[in-house]
Amino acid sequence: MKKNRMAVFLGAAMIGVISSAFAAVSGPVFVDAAYGDDRHWMTVFTNEVSLTWEWNTNASQAKLEVTGMNSAVTTNFLSETASFLWRVSVGQVPAAEDVYDVTLTFYKDGGTVVETMTSRLAVVVGAFGGTVVNAVSNSLAWQRVKENVVIPYDASWFEEATNAVSTKFVIAKVTGPVQTNTFDGVSGFVGWKLRHSGWGYGAFDLSLAFPGAAVERSVELTRLIDGTAVSVR
Repeated sequence: MKKNRMAVFLGAAMIGVISSAFAAVSGPVFVDAAYGDDRHWMTVFTNEVSLTWEWNTNASQAKLEVTGMNSAVTTNFLSETASFLWRVSVGQVPAAEDVYDVTLTFYKDGGTVVETMTSRLAVVVGAFGGTVVNAVSNSLAWQRVKENVVIPYDASWFEEATNAVSTKFVIAKVTGPVQTNTFDGVSGFVGWKLRHSGWGYGAFDLSLAFPGAAVERSVELTRLIDGTAVSVR
């Protein structure tokens, strides 16, 4: 969970202290120092993810919900528990990209909510090995969308957004509904659920902006009706 990032750094520091105390040399340990890069911390790199947290001492039970565009997992803990092994997919490599909202809710006896912890994780093909890259800038593939989509954003892509502190991502269907997403950070992923939703088919305008910075980018995508279309003249 995001709340426990600091535990990684404290744990690394303690390892160093213990090693010095016993004058022993430990083996190399990988330390991820990309603190503050939310897009990096949100990315899932293995099919099994250990979700860990600190149990709220005022709670008697808790519920963990991992909800994505394609699947969801709900687990109830009836006693003090500090971790859960989440299996992302049946196969070692996920069949589809997804963005998961992770919510851990602590309850007192009687069902009163004590605390809620949240995080967001993203599954992208490139994190599990090689991925196909379409280098043709005018390819129709860049203009069309068919499945649920995972969209990355990062203020570091734009020099003008150096001091940005938040993100605004808008999806607007031409002559249709509009969805505005706002995020406190400036790096991460957003999931656009197309299938089994109310978006339907047609043209969509997507725009990315960083409030407070003179940066806004937009693109138009088209979702065609599934199946085969035949034109008769």
